[in-house]
Amino acid sequence: MKKLISIIMIFIHLTFLICNLSLADTYRLSPYDTIELEIINHSEFKTKQAVTPDGLLSLPILGMISVEGYTLTELQDYLNHNYAAYLKNPQILLKLTPKPIYIIQYDRKKETWEVKEAKSVEEAQALIGIPTSDLGLRTSDLAYGNVYKVSVGRQPDFIEDNWYKIIAAVAIAAGTYATLNK
Repeated sequence: MKKLISIIMIFIHLTFLICNLSLADTYRLSPYDTIELEIINHSEFKTKQAVTPDGLLSLPILGMISVEGYTLTELQDYLNHNYAAYLKNPQILLKLTPKPIYIIQYDRKKETWEVKEAKSVEEAQALIGIPTSDLGLRTSDLAYGNVYKVSVGRQPDFIEDNWYKIIAAVAIAAGTYATLNK
């Protein structure tokens, strides 16, 4: 039973690892990214924390290490090498939660501001609501941790927004005029 549970746990963790592979070789760690570290069969080393503003991470046994600028793959290689001095064949799992992308939307019609948080570039594109080229950006320019301001909606147009009131007023005025001039 323990073997089955161990296999299931490894499978779950590998699923998270595979999901992070898309970011593993391109995304560079920066302050406020959240890293979750787990060493298989060594639960005492499990930790989840944010990278400090000066790019450091405090890890069990290793202490404070500088991680700013590392890719996930580079960090995993570094940790495998350093933990190997203390553990026999360490199997390290890393999970990255990058800083969110913030979209500040100004609704011209309602004259309101709204801050939205996107957890992925695709979600940010959806929240922006217009092609990024209209903002002078390429999709690849959207970056984790950045803030983008967009305007949505149209400027209010009195006639377009109140046409039914104008028609009703004209109809009432015409009816009143017709009734009084019989």
